[in-house]
Amino acid sequence: MKDSTRVVAVVVAAVAQIVGSPLGTAISGRSVGDVSDGARSLVTPAGWAFSIWGLIFLGSLAWAVYQALPAQRTRSVHRRTGWPLAAAFAGNAVWETVYPLGGAWQYVAQVVIFGITAAAAVGFARLQDLDARGEVAGLARVLPAATAGLLLGWVTVAPVANVGNTGVALGIDPDTTSSQVWAVIAMVAVAAIGAFVVLASRVAAGPFAAAVVWGTVAIAAAGGPLPVTVAALGAAAVVLVSLGVRTAAPQVSARTLLVG
Repeated sequence: MKDSTRVVAVVVAAVAQIVGSPLGTAISGRSVGDVSDGARSLVTPAGWAFSIWGLIFLGSLAWAVYQALPAQRTRSVHRRTGWPLAAAFAGNAVWETVYPLGGAWQYVAQVVIFGITAAAAVGFARLQDLDARGEVAGLARVLPAATAGLLLGWVTVAPVANVGNTGVALGIDPDTTSSQVWAVIAMVAVAAIGAFVVLASRVAAGPFAAAVVWGTVAIAAAGGPLPVTVAALGAAAVVLVSLGVRTAAPQVSARTLLVG
C-alpha cells in the first residue's frame, strides 16, 4: 500500500508540474516569462535558459512511468527518492501557478522555490548513498538520477534569479553599484555550492554541473554589467573544473558520475 501511494504521488506530481505553467497563465493572464521579463535583475538568465524545463519535465515524466511499472515499485532507488522528488515536482507546480500572480504571491513563490531546492537536494543526496551500496544501475541510473541532477542543478541557480526578480519588483534599482556587488556575491555562492555538490557526488554530477553551467552562462549572456558577467562565467568555470577533478579521482566511475 505504501509503495502504491508513493508511485501515484510521483506520477501525479510529475504531470502537475507540466500543467502548472499553463494553469498559472490562465489564472493570472500572464506567463512566468512575462513576470520575469517585467522585473529583470542583474541575475536574470537570458530567456532561452528556461527551455531546460522541457528536458526536466520529460525526464520526470519518463521516470514517473518507469517507477510505476510493477517490477520497479519495490526497488530501493524508487522508495528512497520517490517522496522527495515528488515533493520537488509538486513544488514546481505550485510555484508555476502562484509566481505569475505577482504582489504578495512573490513572497510565497520565494519560499516555495527554496523548498523545491531542498527537496531536490534530499533526493539527490539519497542517490549518492544508494550508489555506495551498488543499488543505482540500469535505467534507474538515468531515471531518476540524471533527472534529479538536472533539477537540482537548475534550482541551484533559479532561487538566485527569483530573489533578484522579486527585489526589482519591490523597487530595488538594478543599476546601482550595490546591486552589482550583491549579484557578484550571488554568483560566488552558486560557484561554491556547485563545486561542493560536484566534488561530493558519486552519481549524476554531470547533469547537475550541466544545469548549473547552463544557468550561469545564461546570466552572463543576458547582457548585464561586466563584473556580473565575469562572475557568472567564473562560476561556470569553477563548476566545470570541479567536475574534471572529480571525474579524475580514483575509485570513481566516470560513466555513473557523468551520466547518472
